[in-house]
Amino acid sequence: MKPKNSIIISAKWLQAILCISMVLLLQTTLPAQMLTNSNVLISNSAQITVKGDVQNNAGTVISNTGIIDLTGNWTNNSGNSIFGLSNGTVVMNGVNQIIQGTDQTVFNNLTLQNGIKTLEQSTTTGGAYVSPSGILNCGNAMLDLNSNTLTVNNQNGTAVTSTTGYILSEDVSNNSKVTWRIATTTGIHTIPFGNVGGTLIPYTFNLVSGNAGDVTVSTYSTAANNTPYPSLPVNVTHVRDAAGTDNSANTVDRFWQVDRTVDGAFANYTFTYAPSENAANGNINTRAQKWNISNLGWDAALPAQINPTAQSVLVSNVNTSGTWAVALQANPLPVELISFSAQPVNNKTVLCKWSTASELNNSYFTVERSRNGKDFEAVGIVQGNGTTNIPYHYTFEDVKPFTGLSYYRLKQTDFNGDYSYSQIENVLITSKDLQYVVYPNPNDGNFQIKFNAVENNESELILTDAAGRIVLKQKLTDVSGLQSVSLLNAATGFYFLQIVKGDNKFIAKVQILR
Repeated sequence: MKPKNSIIISAKWLQAILCISMVLLLQTTLPAQMLTNSNVLISNSAQITVKGDVQNNAGTVISNTGIIDLTGNWTNNSGNSIFGLSNGTVVMNGVNQIIQGTDQTVFNNLTLQNGIKTLEQSTTTGGAYVSPSGILNCGNAMLDLNSNTLTVNNQNGTAVTSTTGYILSEDVSNNSKVTWRIATTTGIHTIPFGNVGGTLIPYTFNLVSGNAGDVTVSTYSTAANNTPYPSLPVNVTHVRDAAGTDNSANTVDRFWQVDRTVDGAFANYTFTYAPSENAANGNINTRAQKWNISNLGWDAALPAQINPTAQSVLVSNVNTSGTWAVALQANPLPVELISFSAQPVNNKTVLCKWSTASELNNSYFTVERSRNGKDFEAVGIVQGNGTTNIPYHYTFEDVKPFTGLSYYRLKQTDFNGDYSYSQIENVLITSKDLQYVVYPNPNDGNFQIKFNAVENNESELILTDAAGRIVLKQKLTDVSGLQSVSLLNAATGFYFLQIVKGDNKFIAKVQILR
C-alpha cells in the first residue's frame, strides 16, 4: 500500500523531470522506464517505485539515501561510482530481472525478492564509503552469477543474508564467484549458495585469526565420475585413490575453489552439498581434501574434521588457497608429497629429498632408481610417520649411483599395503675420464661440442630427451676439434648428450629454448 502522500508520474513527463536535479521527499511511483541523465537526489525516507526498467545513461549520478524499488532491469552506463558514497537501498522486486550495463554498479543495500536475478555485469554490494556496512539480502530470489563476480565490500558476517533465496555459481570455469573482502574480521561468513535444483548448499568461511584479505569462492556440481575436473584457476587431473585407481564412487559430485589474496590466516571451512551429489558408495564420515598443485594429487585430509550435518563437512585451521573435493573417510583421495627431488652431489652420489605436509597411515618410503625410466629397482627404505599433521622432511643418499643418465622416484606405502608414486626425476652423473664443453648452452637447437681426441671408429654421438627417447644419433666426424649439431624440430626442454663407445658415457645436459 502506498503512503498517503504518494505521487504517480506519467511516462510523458518522466524523462524531463529526471534530467534536472531533484529532491524526493515522498513515495513516487513511476509506471514506465526510468531514464536518468543528470544528478538525482533521493533523500532519506523517500522511495521511488519503478514499474519497469531503470537505465542510467552517461553522466548520471544518483545520491540515494532512500529506496529505489523496481520491477524491471537495472542498466548502468554511467561509471562504477553511480551511487557515489550514498548508503540507500535498491529493491529488485520483479519476477525475472537483469543487472547489466557497460559499468559495474556498487550498491549499498541490495534486496532481492521473487524470481531470478541475473548478473550480466560484475556487481558490488556493501557501499563504496569508508567502513562499508550495506547488506545483500537474497530474500526468496535466486541470484545467478552467470560467469560474473559478486563483490561484498562489507567485512561483517551479516553482510549477506537470505531466507529461502540463494546464489547460483555452478560454472565449470569457476568464473561465477563471490569475493568477500573479509580482511581481519573474525567470525562466520556464510555465502548462501544453491544448486540448479534449488537445494541450499551454503559455504562458510569462519576466520579464526589473521588477515585473509579478499576471499573468493566458487563451486559447481559434476557428473557421477566427477567430471569435468576443474581447469581454472587450477588444473585438476584426477580423483584417484591411494592405490592409483579411480575413486569417483567414493567422492562427492562437487568441487569448490577457495582463494585468498593473503594466505596464512587460519579459518574454518564448512562445505555443504546436495543429497543428489552424494558419492555412489554413500555419505558416511565424509572428509574434505585439497588439491596439491606441485604434485598433481590430493593432500591428506586435515585432522579433526566433523560432519555438522549429513550433507556437510567442517575443516578446521585452514590457512591456504586451493581447490577442494570431499571423499569418504574410509576411501580417501591419495596422500601426496609437497616435493621430491634427486640431485647429484660432487658427481659422486645422488641426494634425494622430499617433504610431506601431513601423512595418513604412512608406513614407509622406498627410493627407486632406473637406467631407462621404465624398469625400477629399490635402493633404500625410509620409515614414515604414520598419521600426522606435522610437516616432515626426509633425505636419502644413493652412494653408488649409475654413471650417465638415470631416473629416480619415490614409492609411498601405507600400513595396509596401498601405495603411490611420486613424479620421476632425472639425474646425470658424468664420466670422470671425459671432459666436454657444449656451447652455446642454452641454445636454439644449433650448438657445437668441443672435446678431447676420441677414436672415431665405433664412436657415436647420441642425444636423448628427458624421457630417454633418442632424438639424434650420428657418427663422430671431427674428434680432434669441434662437432656441430643441428636439431631443427626439437622442442623446448632439457636433453642429454652421450658418447657411445662400448659403455654409454654421458657428457652433458643440453637446454634448448625455442
